[in-house]
Amino acid sequence: MPSTRSIALIACVGLMSAEAFSPAPLNTRTMSSISTSLSMAARRKSLRKTVAADGNSRGVTPMGKDTMETGKKTNWQPVQGIASMTDLPQDENKVQLVETMAKQLSDRGTNPKGAVSVVNYEGKTYCFASSCTRCQIPLAKAKVLPPNDETKGVNPRLCCDFCKATYNIRTGERVENAEKAGLAGGIVVNLFSKESDKKPLPIYDLGEKNGQVLINLP
Repeated sequence: MPSTRSIALIACVGLMSAEAFSPAPLNTRTMSSISTSLSMAARRKSLRKTVAADGNSRGVTPMGKDTMETGKKTNWQPVQGIASMTDLPQDENKVQLVETMAKQLSDRGTNPKGAVSVVNYEGKTYCFASSCTRCQIPLAKAKVLPPNDETKGVNPRLCCDFCKATYNIRTGERVENAEKAGLAGGIVVNLFSKESDKKPLPIYDLGEKNGQVLINLP
């Protein structure tokens, strides 16, 4: 049977062990230091993203537009379906589809090769989605129309040949339909929700760097 002295010694050792493994309480200074460290780490991460974005856009010359929209993200990626600028569609006012092979634009069912629409209008190149956002029909036969008051007399318009939805070709915004939809187009439009009638046309910037055509993806 252990003596009184042995029991006291065991209790003392147990108390010391418990104190050794108990975390020290965080005082105000410690908490402030941790908060500052986390904040600095977040800023470093944000800075790395900013530097990477800047490097991604460095040396790229946007084509077809005077300037890109302020604050627009830069995510320039090579257009796999085009080897150089000379391979871009050259015909005036004729919409042509170009395969980018970009995963962000690919859809296994409707757009497996990430195609986009490209058209020249008065010496400027415009790039936008391959299909109309209203009826989902490819825009390969869409009409390019001159600017009007809705586009401030500057930007040309694009009219879907099927449902006649009309867009500002520079911003993608819907404008007044240039023509009335035919019977088939009207039936298809009625199958979609009214929300699709308000959706803008996705617009993409094209650029060039060292002869390679690039596209600015979302």
